[in-house]
Parts: sequence; C-alpha cells; structure tokens
Amino acid sequence: MTGRRWTLPLLLLLASACSTARPAALPSPSPPPWIVEPPERAGSAAAARLVAEADDLVARGQAHAARGVYERVLREHPQDPASATALYGLGRLQADPGSHLRNYRAAHAAFSRLLAEYPHSRWEPEARAWRAVLRDLLAREEESAQLKSQIERLRQTDLDLERRR
Repeated sequence: MTGRRWTLPLLLLLASACSTARPAALPSPSPPPWIVEPPERAGSAAAARLVAEADDLVARGQAHAARGVYERVLREHPQDPASATALYGLGRLQADPGSHLRNYRAAHAAFSRLLAEYPHSRWEPEARAWRAVLRDLLAREEESAQLKSQIERLRQTDLDLERRR
C-alpha cells in the first residue's frame, strides 16, 4: 500500500517537471548545397559595406558615384563574394535604359564576367537571364544598323536613278 501511495505523487511530479522543462536546442540544419551564403555573411565586412553603400547611392539616383564604388569593390576585393554582387549591380546600372551610364555591351560583359568568375553565386540565374536578353538586344541593334545602312544605300541609288532620267 505504501508503494501505491507514493506512485501517484511521483507521477504528478514527473509530469510537471516534463511540462516545464525546456527542450534541448536542436542544431540548425545546414542549407542545401544550391543555396549560396549572401556576401554579408560569407565575405569581408568591408566589401559588403561598400556594396551596401553603392546600392544606397543607386537608390538615391547617384549612378556615377555608385559605379565608382562597385568598381572599387572589384579592384580591392576581387576574391570576395561581395564582388559578385558588385558585378551584378554594375551590370544593372549599365543595362538601365534610363541611365546616363547605359551601355548594353558593357552590361553584357559584366554579367558574363559574373557568370565566369562566380558561377555559383546567388546572382547566377538572374545574370544568365540578363546576359541572354542583352545578347538578343545587341543582335537586334546590329540588325537594325545593317538595315539602316541598306536603306540609306537604296535611297542613294534611287536618287541617282532619278537624276539620270
């Protein structure tokens, strides 16, 4: 009887202890291999700060200053993962049709460089898409220039024929 008398209080004590105990912290799972750490975590703090400064300059409409900061990151931190972000920002600046820095060939080169030097960066899918769109745009511009040249030659031929009559 005495064993039974202590069984209920012991079970209640055990149950209350279990309900108030904190679960042990589980280690955070590692990210899948296709997820790349953002440069702010993976690279140097200085490079990440410069990229953030350049991004802020872009947001404030200071594209020329931003270009200089992106180029500084590429020059001073070439092995840092933040350089991938700098190349992406530089490519976007040069691809912006409303920008005074618009240069589709340079933008294509920036995205191509990003893909060659940082093939597993978080910008890889977007850089690949930008590069494809810019390649098509550059091809259309080349076709347009050739057609304009042909039209000008035909116009000149037509004028020559009119004069001979």
